[in-house]
Amino acid sequence: MKNKFIAFLSLFLVVSTFLIGCKGDDSDVQIPTSEVTTAKEFKDVEAASTEINSTVETVFGTESGLIPTTRSVDHKMIDCATITSEVVEGTRSILIDFGDGCEVNGETISGSIRMNFAITLDTENKVEINFTLENFVYKDIAISGNATKTYTFRSESGNTAFSTSTNFSFAWADGLTATSESNFVKETFLDSNPDNPQESEYYKLTSGSSLTQFSNGDRYGVEITTPLRNERGCAYIVSGVIVTTQNSEVITLDYGDGTCDNTATQTDGEGNETTIEL
Repeated sequence: MKNKFIAFLSLFLVVSTFLIGCKGDDSDVQIPTSEVTTAKEFKDVEAASTEINSTVETVFGTESGLIPTTRSVDHKMIDCATITSEVVEGTRSILIDFGDGCEVNGETISGSIRMNFAITLDTENKVEINFTLENFVYKDIAISGNATKTYTFRSESGNTAFSTSTNFSFAWADGLTATSESNFVKETFLDSNPDNPQESEYYKLTSGSSLTQFSNGDRYGVEITTPLRNERGCAYIVSGVIVTTQNSEVITLDYGDGTCDNTATQTDGEGNETTIEL
């Protein structure tokens, strides 16, 4: 059970990613009761989605100038890509080109990501970022689709947020395919104390949900029912609740009350609780 859940959860432990509410009405869809057989393939879906989203956010931060460079995360996927950028009538268009293939964390990536966004914040201090995958291949998996990110900056507090909605399709060489839709929100907060800067609080909250469906019938769902909280100085999620499903199997993971530790409480569909190490 533990291995199944960890395979399911890897997207969030990287910090990642971003969601709120899956698209579509699945109330009439029959959910398989058998055990999933695509756990390895789902891990690849998570890993590829994380790399794509992290790359787009990093390039946006660099090219827009809206995110201080000290807060930009170095990303190996950027190092092996050729990035071209131009501004036309207030819109910046960027091509992130991986060519015929370059290696990132031991995996080969080829193709490109094309993205665009307005070069200034709108009246609500927001920028919408649209991007599309073109001939994109990750680990011999062909990936297509598009996504929209909205970056929000709160000038009075300095707090920021990335809201991301993705719709990707995956195809393996053996004929297996999958679709993955997600909506995530990742918010960054800085509660400063001018009188004592050492007491300033910096943390991130991630919320949302996703649904991945394979052509063999397997379904993987994720819903963050209580926002996941990451704090500066702690390598682990300190609080929040995730409900995950693998076909009809339901698992809940509770990260606790805010204490920085490497444990969480896992509850299966029958109510059995287990303390696990992250």
